[in-house]
Amino acid sequence: MNKLKSLIFRSDLTKNVTVMMSGNGLAIIFPFIMAPLISRIYTPDDFAGFELFIKIAALVAVVSALRFEIAILLPSKHAEADALFKLSIKLLLLITVVSAVFVWPWREEIGTVLSNADLAYLLWFLPLAVFFIGGQQILTQYIIRLQRFKEIASNKVLSAIANNGSKYLFGLSAPTSGSLVIGQILGHAVPSIAFLRIKQVRNVLTNTFKSEYSSRFLFKKYRDFPVVNSAHAFFDEGQKALLLFLISAYYGEFVLGLFAFAWRYLRVPLQVFGYSLSQVLNEKWARDLNKGIILNRALRRTMIGLFAIAIVPFAILFFFGEPIFTFVFGKDWTIAGTYAAYMAPWLMIHFITSPVSFLPVLYLRQRTNFVISIIGNSLILIAVAIMSYLQYDFEDVLIVLVATNSFLMIFILIWYFALSRKVRPDLGEEPDSE
Repeated sequence: MNKLKSLIFRSDLTKNVTVMMSGNGLAIIFPFIMAPLISRIYTPDDFAGFELFIKIAALVAVVSALRFEIAILLPSKHAEADALFKLSIKLLLLITVVSAVFVWPWREEIGTVLSNADLAYLLWFLPLAVFFIGGQQILTQYIIRLQRFKEIASNKVLSAIANNGSKYLFGLSAPTSGSLVIGQILGHAVPSIAFLRIKQVRNVLTNTFKSEYSSRFLFKKYRDFPVVNSAHAFFDEGQKALLLFLISAYYGEFVLGLFAFAWRYLRVPLQVFGYSLSQVLNEKWARDLNKGIILNRALRRTMIGLFAIAIVPFAILFFFGEPIFTFVFGKDWTIAGTYAAYMAPWLMIHFITSPVSFLPVLYLRQRTNFVISIIGNSLILIAVAIMSYLQYDFEDVLIVLVATNSFLMIFILIWYFALSRKVRPDLGEEPDSE
């Protein structure tokens, strides 16, 4: 028992995960407390317009810094990490302006193509959403670098409160997709602004346009991030967006709203818990690889632990999804519960794999990861598109979607285990081109 206590309380990894989860537990609970209230204010059609907007915003925001923010954890020198942070901020400002220039003139056409009446109005908010979503991503990565996990945990609670609280309050007077969008933006804006309380963050931001490293040097050294990682992230977000576009076009706003609602609320624990664990593991395993430590055992322990956590709740969802959704969210969302039950196996595998999805970045295998993603997700989208065109029932399409995504993630997990048995090459090498 003494050895066990010593292991638990002296482990930096355990302490950091505990700190993250103490705050993130509240970040999981609050959305579920508010969800029954929000679901009784808004309709599936409201969620359809909201989800289409969020997917477009996420599609732009994910490459708003050309993924240089992901590289912030890699350098051994803090000055170089600061330079990457500053470069990410400058790129974010540029992409935010570009998003307005290219989207605003075509708002009506985009709404027409995607068969959603609300979307043309919602796209006025796109630059604001891109700026705060991208800004939160950059700031979070930098603060992980500083190992300020308490601030990250507390800001996740703040994000959950700002996001869901504002959606509910705005919905009382204006229950529209616009209120959902404003609440989502506030959920990113409030924690981003709160990060400015950290003095080191303020100091670096005030010198954004001064750096010890030139942008040309950073682009050259970390070229896989803007070239490969950005393309991969954009493709992944594009695949998610295209899936919603297909559902909207072939099955209408109502079905899209039900599917998007189920997917959004079921992903809350995945995003908060999984992303929290990922943030801690990413920083810890990056340091371990710099020391030449093999990650195979750590990955195996993590997978076993995540499976043990996931099996019971996702089994309950699989067998009782429909009555649970009806009781919690109201009878208007019963069909969403049916969709949730179908998605349970997919979500469980996603829960297990997502916290370690950064491994290809650490092992400099981003190109291989991109190729796997292109092939796998393209086949999935083609299957969904063909079935939709042939007018299969949406539940049949959903079953195929769940099965193909599950097999793809299992294949990727096997590849992660193969990677974890190796030592990472130096940053200057190009292992993927061999």
